[in-house]
Amino acid sequence: MSVWDKGRIEKRRGEYIKNFKNFLVFDIETVKDAQMFEEIADEKERERDQNGEFLSIPFHKVVAVSYLLVKDGEVKKFISISSDDEAVVLNEFWEGFREGHTIGKDKENNIGITYFPVLISINGKDFDMPVLKVRSLMHINNLSKKSKFYISLYMNKFDKWENEYPQYTSRYTNFHIDIPIDIFGRKISLKNLCYMCSIPVKQEGDGSKVEDYYKNGNYGKIAKYCAEDVKSTAMLFSYINEYMLQNLYNFPSFIDIASITPEIQV
Repeated sequence: MSVWDKGRIEKRRGEYIKNFKNFLVFDIETVKDAQMFEEIADEKERERDQNGEFLSIPFHKVVAVSYLLVKDGEVKKFISISSDDEAVVLNEFWEGFREGHTIGKDKENNIGITYFPVLISINGKDFDMPVLKVRSLMHINNLSKKSKFYISLYMNKFDKWENEYPQYTSRYTNFHIDIPIDIFGRKISLKNLCYMCSIPVKQEGDGSKVEDYYKNGNYGKIAKYCAEDVKSTAMLFSYINEYMLQNLYNFPSFIDIASITPEIQV
């Protein structure tokens, strides 16, 4: 019979996380794509809209994206951008994804990707990433060559067991930690989880106000709103990592994240 003593457990943990050095905490804000909705929404979709229900993924126009990039335990970038030009916003997300990769050399001196980013989100697997992908399809001819290339890297599925390469599009990938689902096994709101850890959330209003901000051209408020979610998500993950996972991941401390402010772009 095998004995799982502390030494063996820590060794296996070390083997598990050796490729997890980079993290990208992210969030998006969306509004209804009024033009698309008017042109092709079917009766069922229109009824959903009239009842105030959540629209299908393709009808969500991305008006803001925010991300916090961590490499080797340090915050390298924290940015939030909001614009009516969706391609600009999408390009910024894929730029963050690109920066999340580490480029290095192997033993034969070949240059390439040595570390891939681990995505961290709240409901990112079911909403944010599906929206980002389908809206990128819509604007694919207006995205940069770099964005297109890194979209293709994200879409790769050739390493099913993730021995060397992430399979981001798999629900069970180790390279996307959707906190409610992957840590707690249920959909739980960011607000509820943060309350349990005494983490502040939302000073710029609630999600229902994003549409109003957008209609009034208050992109700065949308960007700040989005950034607050990312900061709270990063603080939550740091708290969980320290107190529940025994610092499994090389991620900044709760206090370090609390002290940073985002770069706002509109």
